[in-house]
Amino acid sequence: MPNILAYLVLLSSPLAAVVLFRFLSLERALVWTLIGGHLLLPSGTYIKFPMIPVIDKSLVPAVSALVLCLLMAPRIKVPQDASSRTGRLVLVCLLGLVVVTPVLTVLYNTQPIIDGRTFLPGLRLYDAWGLISAILVALIPLGLGLRYLNNEAGHRALLEAIAIGGLAYSIPALIEIRLSPQLHTWLYGFFPSDFVQHVRAGGFRPTVFLNHGLMVGIFFCMAIIASAVLFKEARREGRTSFGWLAATLWLTLVLYLSKSLGALAIAVPSALIVILLGSRLQVILATGIAAIVMFYPMLRGAGWIPVDTAYNLALSISEDRASSLKFRLDNEDALLERANQKPIAGWGSWGRNSIFDPETGQMTSVTDGIWLNFIGVYGWLGYIGRFGLLTVPILLYALRRKSSGPSLITPGLTVLLAATLIDLLPNSGLVNYVWLCAGAVAGAAVLRSARDSAETAGTANPQADDDRASWLMPDERGTPQKRQKRSEQRGALR
Repeated sequence: MPNILAYLVLLSSPLAAVVLFRFLSLERALVWTLIGGHLLLPSGTYIKFPMIPVIDKSLVPAVSALVLCLLMAPRIKVPQDASSRTGRLVLVCLLGLVVVTPVLTVLYNTQPIIDGRTFLPGLRLYDAWGLISAILVALIPLGLGLRYLNNEAGHRALLEAIAIGGLAYSIPALIEIRLSPQLHTWLYGFFPSDFVQHVRAGGFRPTVFLNHGLMVGIFFCMAIIASAVLFKEARREGRTSFGWLAATLWLTLVLYLSKSLGALAIAVPSALIVILLGSRLQVILATGIAAIVMFYPMLRGAGWIPVDTAYNLALSISEDRASSLKFRLDNEDALLERANQKPIAGWGSWGRNSIFDPETGQMTSVTDGIWLNFIGVYGWLGYIGRFGLLTVPILLYALRRKSSGPSLITPGLTVLLAATLIDLLPNSGLVNYVWLCAGAVAGAAVLRSARDSAETAGTANPQADDDRASWLMPDERGTPQKRQKRSEQRGALR
């Protein structure tokens, strides 16, 4: 059970958000509110009232950031072109699909499930409201990233927060690697998961203040990629880059000591892609990964995913890890077969998508990958809506990459987002900062800032400079007398 300090920290965190928004730029305050809340607030601590979503470490920072952004962000009208309107339409359709699907899920699952000693109630319209409200709260970071982190400055702030957050988290992680995961218990009075799962290879896997060691591993993975992106961009800009290179190597060492093999297997190739390849190849690879993730259930069901190769590779490393992977793969097969019984709108909540022993009534399946939860609970409609919002931003950005300039910040962010998508296949780490990254990439594709759009147009057509100055940079146009003089000079030249 959480102690009183856990609830005090959770409920007082909006005050910390106010301080951040008071002293930092909007972009930095936004990213640090969400990432800091994820890293420092207690896991497994929540308050539940009827008819509203659970008040926990996901909701409080997201709502705090939303309110403060609405109060403090300047209102800027961003111009659109045809491709940005198309991208917006795609995102709106996916969002509509996410919101409508729970209603269909409830309508198709009003009957209870009775199988031996297993009894699961039918769904009601009240359940649809609960599902929709939870979804809308979860998508707040997506909207914040899309609206307020849609340019290079926002993307840089996001990458820096992830990298610096990883560096700061490495110290308590090393303490727990040495002493065992105890910080959450010492500070908040309880351990949020099964302690046995964090005993690995004669040592310990750290959890710090997250709900599982796997969450620590994937965050270090993201921090490694973010540091590599910032290193590569610093070199391109001719600035000192050694600090970010040292951060990349240090975080890789900490991740190795954290005994998160899956996260390490994602982090190292992703960092090498960022460091060794140009922006075009980075975006192409990220787009390919996004496409595979989007259609993963179909590929998995058709037998096109090399699961046997993955198992043999794990077996060559460790029998324990191979056994764990085999358990996951067997569960995937069983749960995917059950999901295919109601492929359109899924089985709904209350564990109806799980498998139970009819004689004992005990659940016999374990849902690890969040894609299995989405497709089992909401069917293909729900899966396409949610994973579409995660993967389509990369595709939309790939279509408009040439308009983003020579910077490597946003292409690197697409690689980071693609890496998190890979982790969502075996795990369930879909948290605030993942949605924030997806929104930031989507914003770069469909809500480019007015200045970036104008500068791009001016570069392509020098004659557009006067038009750009007329609405974007009035100070550069000079006095009325100077404008009149330039007009007379152009007339004389004609």
